[in-house]
Amino acid sequence: MHHKMMYKGGVNETTYLDINGQQQYVSMMGENTSNPVIIYLHGGPSSPDTFISYCFSDYLTDEYTVIAWDQRGCGRTYFKNEKTDPDNQTATFEQALEDLDVLVSYACDRFGQEKVIIMGHSYGTVLGSVYAKAHADKVQAYIGIGQLVSLADADMYSYDDAMEKAMAAGDDTSAMEKAYEEYCQNPGIPNLLSLRNQTSIYHPVEKHADQFGLALFSPYAGIDDLRWFLFQMGDINKYVDKNKQLFDFVLSFDACKESMDFSMPVCLISGSEDWVCPVQKAEQYLKAISAPMKKMYKLEGFGHDAHCADPEEFAKDVKEFLDGCHEM
Repeated sequence: MHHKMMYKGGVNETTYLDINGQQQYVSMMGENTSNPVIIYLHGGPSSPDTFISYCFSDYLTDEYTVIAWDQRGCGRTYFKNEKTDPDNQTATFEQALEDLDVLVSYACDRFGQEKVIIMGHSYGTVLGSVYAKAHADKVQAYIGIGQLVSLADADMYSYDDAMEKAMAAGDDTSAMEKAYEEYCQNPGIPNLLSLRNQTSIYHPVEKHADQFGLALFSPYAGIDDLRWFLFQMGDINKYVDKNKQLFDFVLSFDACKESMDFSMPVCLISGSEDWVCPVQKAEQYLKAISAPMKKMYKLEGFGHDAHCADPEEFAKDVKEFLDGCHEM
């Protein structure tokens, strides 16, 4: 009832849109349909969190219409198209860019906007930043949450820091060194996660996101959200194989080898204890890019999911940045 009343005069809709031959799941929330549009891109790849995006959207929808989306190859979108593309043969990065372009055009047409705000988290920052640079005519501003610069570089940086802390403490580092050697020999997602299990011991996060609680009390969660979550938590090799093309792409991605020129304002928001996409690497990236306006926010004590761990502070920072864009 809370959300029904909140969006009574605006939009509070979950639906499937025909996007490049697939029915793809989106949620749209906002108190006024004439407000600017934010399109939120989840991470992973293939880790949809549309069903919990309400936690931070609720603090944005008084001024913005927020669209979240289960991208091709995962979540509700996967199950809707499972019969026609069971092995995700069409789930490539190039296809994701084309799908996003259709969604942007739809949002502009439906809500009477010339441009949208692109906001991505983790892998979503790869999709979002590449799209923003390629379609500057459609993007008002770009916001990266836990900006991914280079996955391989990030985990090497994390490993070096963890080793330094372990050795300073006089700890046995043999398990971490073994995980590192196995990752170097076979740099895939399973070995990467094994390495992170070792390095994360030395990178504790003070303030965590209660994603289980957010999902449990979500007014938008459904059976397909649970089905995909259980699939993610099961056999890691089967999960990675389901979206192998996207995982292979992100493992080789390096933002510093892409264009560093943005035609729109850029904002990066990171938890100060983010070691998945280290905040230090995000800061270096922001310093290196060119943009009409650049801003960095660090949420102290939070990790990789700062936008869900402290949604109110996160939304406050987003609004402050976007208000500054309007004044340009």
